[in-house]
Amino acid sequence: MDFIPEGSMWLLYLGLFIGPFIQEDTAVIGAASLSLSPMHPWLPIYIAVLAGLITSDSWKYWLGWAAKHHDWAKKFGERERVTKMKHTVLNNAVKTLIAVRFLPMARIPTYLATGFFGVPYYKYWLSIAFSAVLYVSMLFLAFHLLGELVGEQMKRYLPFVAVGLVVSVLAALFLRRRFGKTQ
Repeated sequence: MDFIPEGSMWLLYLGLFIGPFIQEDTAVIGAASLSLSPMHPWLPIYIAVLAGLITSDSWKYWLGWAAKHHDWAKKFGERERVTKMKHTVLNNAVKTLIAVRFLPMARIPTYLATGFFGVPYYKYWLSIAFSAVLYVSMLFLAFHLLGELVGEQMKRYLPFVAVGLVVSVLAALFLRRRFGKTQ
């Protein structure tokens, strides 16, 4: 890592840890592409972004938990559709929490709902930690396998391809929301 002064690698790891608090997917993709660098071992990069991902998801439960103590939220929670959803989430909490890691735009509402509906925190935390390990491992493996398949020259361009894909997906989501059908 030529761009980081000697003795300041902790800044890189701190950035990798904080990244998921800002935008999870971009942080993990960026870390996976950074791990391809021959100048630095991949394991500390993996650990830093994984710890940041788990930490950034851990506190979202408590927002839902805090919301259920307000009168407006109690009224909302008494609606028939919300009650049905509560029973579904409580009966399938682990499967739901693992699945939403891989569903765009479903993660945060589900994490808030688990706190609101009272899923035990240990079950919540173990599920998000397990799904985070799966997610980060899959992306790191994909980047390293793709790097091996396309060769050393292409490894330079993989981060740009990853950033391009993320920007394309975000632009498509924005355009769909902005100009899509409104009902």
